[in-house]
Amino acid sequence: MSATNRTGKQDLLEAFFLPDLCNTRAVIILLALSEALVLALTLMESSLPGFSWQRFTVVSFFVQWVCLLSVAVLCQLRVVLVRLAAVPASLVAVGVVQLVTLLVSVAGECLWPLDSSHIDWPWVWRNVLIGTVFGAMAMRYFYVQSQWRLKAQAELRSRLAALQANIRPHFFFNTLNTVASLIPVDPDKAEHMLLDLAQLFRAVLKSEQARLSLSAEIELGKRYLDIEQVRIGDRLTVEWHLPATLPSLEVPQLILQPLLENAVYHGIQASAAPGYIHIELQSAGDGWQLLIRNSKPPVVSGHAGNQMAQDNIRSRLQALDPAAGLSTEETATEYIACLRLPQTRASDRQKGMA
Repeated sequence: MSATNRTGKQDLLEAFFLPDLCNTRAVIILLALSEALVLALTLMESSLPGFSWQRFTVVSFFVQWVCLLSVAVLCQLRVVLVRLAAVPASLVAVGVVQLVTLLVSVAGECLWPLDSSHIDWPWVWRNVLIGTVFGAMAMRYFYVQSQWRLKAQAELRSRLAALQANIRPHFFFNTLNTVASLIPVDPDKAEHMLLDLAQLFRAVLKSEQARLSLSAEIELGKRYLDIEQVRIGDRLTVEWHLPATLPSLEVPQLILQPLLENAVYHGIQASAAPGYIHIELQSAGDGWQLLIRNSKPPVVSGHAGNQMAQDNIRSRLQALDPAAGLSTEETATEYIACLRLPQTRASDRQKGMA
């Protein structure tokens, strides 16, 4: 029950418009934007020849304190604000920025008075007003970005649904025919083939755009190739070159099986001669890459296949990590697909649920 609650909580956080401000990258981006704001305000107050580095430094110090404290408070409040609708959550977030700006302004006046010993309230309220304006602009930007991201995720889910619906019907029927022919002569192999087919279709027919471990995705690919190995026989040679311990990476579901399916149908089945499929997982810099090599017939038919599966895989990988992706290469004798895998680990996702 607790795992279900954590999953539901994580889904709410991922759909929430306010980004994860506990993320180091987000903090750095906000600090850079605040410095750009300070530079713009300083240039508006004075001409370029009269630019004051002292004024820029003081204002920058003030704005950075407001930015860092606001981010720290909103980081902790995000799990509470996610229960609110967009408008109330935005008002609370802007209120936090206002309160932080007020406190920093008053603290600055008390600890570092420039002109006199009393608090310059017009200056304080001017700061609060500026913080309100830019806080509201930030909330609007976050909301628009969130809507764009949700729309992109919905499009990816629809592409995955189309990919799931596009599984080849003749593969299913050919497999059942092979099972039927094996039952009288080798019932154990027929049973094993049916179990592989059931596992494959259980994954394919899932409705959500799931993520799973790389080891589970590879196991799904092995089951698929086991089915094709029985069906095609000695014409197909499969070799797996995997490290002794697979990395604990998390990947989108169904990124390997469609590539293996393309290799079988456009590389092995299209040729009268025996062919091969080699799958190799290797370290590549700070990530991993999964290579799928398959032989191809010497004379390629005019039908190059549907590119929907490859486009779908590219989109879902880049939605997970901009550094991830899929590239393909074709030589005279083989076709090569290379999956660049992100460093998103299952443990990282569990931390996000905590």
